[in-house]
Amino acid sequence: MKKSLIALAVAGAFAAPAFAATSNVDVYGQFRISVDHINNVAAGVGGWGMNDETSRLGIKGSEDLGGGLKAIYQWETGFNLGTEGALGSGTAGTGSVTTGSAGVGAERNTFVGLSGGFGTVLAGRHDTPYKLAGSADLFVDTLADAQNTGTRCIICEDLRVNNAIAYVSPDYSGFHAAVAIVPGNFARSTAGSKSLNGLADAVSAAGIYNNGPLSLSAGYENLDHYVGNAAGAAKQTAWKLNGSYTIGDLKLGATWEDLKHVGGLSSGDGSKSSNYLLSAAYGMGPITLAAQYGERNPNGSSNNLTDTTVGVVYSLSKRTSTYVGYAHYKPQSAATAGGDLGKKLDAWTFGMNHSF
Repeated sequence: MKKSLIALAVAGAFAAPAFAATSNVDVYGQFRISVDHINNVAAGVGGWGMNDETSRLGIKGSEDLGGGLKAIYQWETGFNLGTEGALGSGTAGTGSVTTGSAGVGAERNTFVGLSGGFGTVLAGRHDTPYKLAGSADLFVDTLADAQNTGTRCIICEDLRVNNAIAYVSPDYSGFHAAVAIVPGNFARSTAGSKSLNGLADAVSAAGIYNNGPLSLSAGYENLDHYVGNAAGAAKQTAWKLNGSYTIGDLKLGATWEDLKHVGGLSSGDGSKSSNYLLSAAYGMGPITLAAQYGERNPNGSSNNLTDTTVGVVYSLSKRTSTYVGYAHYKPQSAATAGGDLGKKLDAWTFGMNHSF
C-alpha cells in the first residue's frame, strides 16, 4: 500500500539524535525485478520478458534546529536493473501540471522542508496528497499495478508533480490532513491552451485516518490548468474514497474514484469516469494470499475495463520477498487498451523485491 505523506516526510526521515546542532543522512532504496509472461489474445502476440519494477535509490535526513524545529530533506531517483519490457511505460500520466518523467534516472519524491509542532511544510517534486490517500491496490509497483497511469489503470489519478508546495498536519488521534498546491512557473498562454502562471494551477488535498484495524481516507484534486487542456474547457477534477479493515489475518479494502474531464480515458475533453477497486489479503505466517477486482467505467464511451488479479507473496525476511501473480484485463474495445495490450490480456508475473 502507498505510504502516507506524513510517513514519508516525517517518520521515515527523522531518525536524528534528540539534541541540537546535529544532523543525519540515511541511504535507502529498493531493488525490484520481475520475469513476466503475457498473452495478448486479440493481437496474437505475447511471450516472456523481464522488467524492472520501479527500483529506486534515495538519501534522506534532518537537522535539529532547536525549539522543536527540524530541517528535512529527501532525494530519490529511479534506476533500472538492466531490463526494459514492452509493458513498462517509464513515464508519468499525461494531462497534469508538470508531472515530468517517472522513468529511469528521473527524480521521484525529492524535497526540502521544515517540521515542528505545527506539522510539516515541504517544497519540491512529490506525490500529490490525493495519490497518497492510497487505494485498495495490493499489487503496487508490479506488472499488475491497478494504479498504472497508462491504459490499464483502474484507479487512474496517480500523479507525482513538480513544483509542489505541501503542508501536512500533525497527527490527531490517528488522523492527519495534507494539502498541496502547484504553481505554473511563469508559463504564458498559447493558442488552444490555458495559462500556467498561477500560484495554485493544481490543488490536491487528502484526509487520512488510521486507528487499529480501520483505515479511511478521502482525496480531492483540481487540475484547473494543465497541459493540453483547451482554453475555456471544464476543470479536471477527481474525488476518491478509500478504506480498509483488518479482521485477524484477513484485510479487506475498497476504493471508489470519480474523475471528470480527464483526457485519455474516453473520447474528448468531456470524459467522466467512475471507477472502483476491491481487494482482500490473507496472511499465513510468511505467506500472503492476495486478490483484487476493479472496473473503470467512463460515461458514454467504449473504454470500460475490468481487471482481475490474484497472487501469492512469500516473505523471506523483513526486507526481502518473492511473489507470483496472475492478471486478466478485459477491455470493452481494442482502443481502450492501446497498442501494447490489444483487446484482452492475460499476464503472469514472478518477482523479487529487496529493500535496504
